[in-house]
Amino acid sequence: MTSGSPLLRVPLFLGGGIVAGWYLRDRLLLVLFGLAVFPLFFFPCISRREERRKTVGVLFCIILGVLLGGGEGWFQTRHRQMIQVYQGQTVDLVGTVLETPAPWRNGVRFLLRVEEVAGRALTTHPRVEVFYPRVADYAYGQRLALRGRFFGDEAGPGSAWARARVVGGLSAGEEVEVRGRGKVPVLGRLVHGCQRKLLAVGEATLPPKEAAILHGMLLGRREPALPAHTFERVGIAHLLSVSGLHLTFWLSLFWGLGKGFHLPDRGLGLLAIPVVALFVLIAGGGAPALRAGTMTLFALFGDLTRRPTRGPQLLAAAATVILLLRPLEVFALGFWLSFLACAGLIIVYPRWEQALSVYPWFAKSRPCFLSLAAQLMVTPLLAKVYGGVSLIAPVANLILVPLGGIVVQIGLVAALCGLVFLPLARLLNAGNTVLINLFHQLSALLAKLPGYLSFPPWPWLVVGASYGVIFLLTWGLTINPVTKKRRLPLFYILLVLALIGLLVVGYYLARDLTSSLQIVFFDVGQGDAALITVPGDYHILVDGGEAAAYQREIGPYLQAQGIRQLDLVVVTHAHEDHLGGIVRLLEDGRIKVDRIIESGFPHTTRLYQRFLQLVLEKEIPLEQGVRGTRLQAGDLKGLVLNPPPAYLRGEGEVNNNSLVLLLDYRSVRILLTGDVEVPGETVILSTYGEGIRANLLKVAHHGSSTGTGWAWLERVRPELAVISVGAGNSFGHPGADVLARLTQAGVKLYRTDQAGRLTFTIRPGRSGKPAQVRVEREAKR
Repeated sequence: MTSGSPLLRVPLFLGGGIVAGWYLRDRLLLVLFGLAVFPLFFFPCISRREERRKTVGVLFCIILGVLLGGGEGWFQTRHRQMIQVYQGQTVDLVGTVLETPAPWRNGVRFLLRVEEVAGRALTTHPRVEVFYPRVADYAYGQRLALRGRFFGDEAGPGSAWARARVVGGLSAGEEVEVRGRGKVPVLGRLVHGCQRKLLAVGEATLPPKEAAILHGMLLGRREPALPAHTFERVGIAHLLSVSGLHLTFWLSLFWGLGKGFHLPDRGLGLLAIPVVALFVLIAGGGAPALRAGTMTLFALFGDLTRRPTRGPQLLAAAATVILLLRPLEVFALGFWLSFLACAGLIIVYPRWEQALSVYPWFAKSRPCFLSLAAQLMVTPLLAKVYGGVSLIAPVANLILVPLGGIVVQIGLVAALCGLVFLPLARLLNAGNTVLINLFHQLSALLAKLPGYLSFPPWPWLVVGASYGVIFLLTWGLTINPVTKKRRLPLFYILLVLALIGLLVVGYYLARDLTSSLQIVFFDVGQGDAALITVPGDYHILVDGGEAAAYQREIGPYLQAQGIRQLDLVVVTHAHEDHLGGIVRLLEDGRIKVDRIIESGFPHTTRLYQRFLQLVLEKEIPLEQGVRGTRLQAGDLKGLVLNPPPAYLRGEGEVNNNSLVLLLDYRSVRILLTGDVEVPGETVILSTYGEGIRANLLKVAHHGSSTGTGWAWLERVRPELAVISVGAGNSFGHPGADVLARLTQAGVKLYRTDQAGRLTFTIRPGRSGKPAQVRVEREAKR
């Protein structure tokens, strides 16, 4: 492969075709027809034969990409239609387990290929993710009969569900019957059997926390005890994504054993091929593992055939293989981070080495520059997606990656020994436990250092400019990337850096100077969830909808906005449509929660018990908010109006003891009411009277007729109101009488079932002028 290899262009056009095919899948035939007739008009303009061949190659890649992307879209649509008619219903079904179950809450979760629903055999077999409330040891290929409720909206192309061809979730009941074995590939049985045995050795020879960390680094498995947030904050999250680094650990162990038996390099190269294939299969065939495996196999092929291979060609070959096997990976963040980090190591770093190797200090600093090259390439994208970067990541990687390599290699040897002789595995993992604890303690220590920089997510313009600067600094050190003659003078490099810096600083200063409060009412269906962002980088989440809503709506939004910490979480009451998403937030562990306040009204559901358990485990301060409790975040002041110190009793007591919160931001008042009904409203009115006046009202209980009476509206006198409600819900919310009262009161009404996610940006008035309120609607999908 030469530097001008056409292979470099293949993933670019293939990926573009996949994106076009996915979004234009409803017009796929029209798109393909246009691409097919394009040469008839364009080719006569091309006289050179070589140019024609290149054009044909480009068209072929684009058409293949369109077919792959459109095929994935068609697959998702057809399989989703098979279960759409049962959405929200409890049904009996039969299916085959497609992966080793992973821990989830107090039970397990796993993929299931659905073969029968409600006694009817399906012609196509959609995949769903099953959430089972008990610990169970089901195996890949087992056929199960169970009862459960389908849930989940259509997933975007970059979601884990879409990339794994999963069309929804299934909340399973406790009764499950094993019905023998389903039809699955023999190779799949062998690989998953091996994976189960490796996991079993770790569970039998390590404490739970240490086993979770080892399984995360060895197999990329995310278990509840895994401190994933710490890994991300320190900048070593790549250790949990099985990739080239892990393959290096495997191959170095294999190569060392081979050298111990005096095997020749050529023989080791041939034997390494099945080792690499086994690694990719056990790692689950994810994009990072596929990328590492493909690059290694191509490099081995080049060495065995004595053909030179270069880094860019290896990256292009790996990207092409991944896009052919897993087309929707082009939408995945992990795909891009993996390739950017690898590009830093095999493209950027060699340029630095070429320019700086003349300096004596560079030889001693090579590990630092290697770590910096990888981190530098992923930083702009991380800043866009997460709104933060770890400044200590290069140092943390220098310390923790070698230690992690030792941990993984000892763990792998212990796992393999445990398959034959478990006491030997116990002996090895006894020492490994000490190393894993040291690794965890060092990670936690580095995570506490003030080295994580948080900021609003970068716009794409800044991300592109950042990569432009990296390009300039990398190629400009050795050659002018424009004239190709001599390297750029230092003055021009510094000038470009200064201009980019001014643009970035100006952008964020402009944002900070417009001091405004933002309230996002999430489209969580039949539930409540609102995020309040206060100038000064304060974030308050009030309720979280159901668990599925957090996965679909709230979690992705927090990630996209770069919010990694919530200063306060408010739980108005313990019903699932308010608390479920909060429990999922705490289970996920990626967002740090500083403090939680709830009404404290006792509840006996398993969900509420799980909530209390998670709060205790994570040592989050939990406060009881009753009438008179005061809150403050920056310039935002809050007063709890309900519940009273002596809880209300009687019908609807859980709703009537909802935590009702009156917020004041520079004389702009917002009233958040939970699910309070008329009895609760009456008590609040008798206590506060005219004091509950508010500009913006979150209508109680999804607009139910049990609340928002005339007396309430006459005292609140809102100009704006929001109803958080699910479209076509079975409760008849919002009530026609409530809508009539709001209309008669002259209230401007917004509804999440009609407008989708609602974002209110409130800028207080100045010099006696009224406050400015801008409302943005996100159209429903």
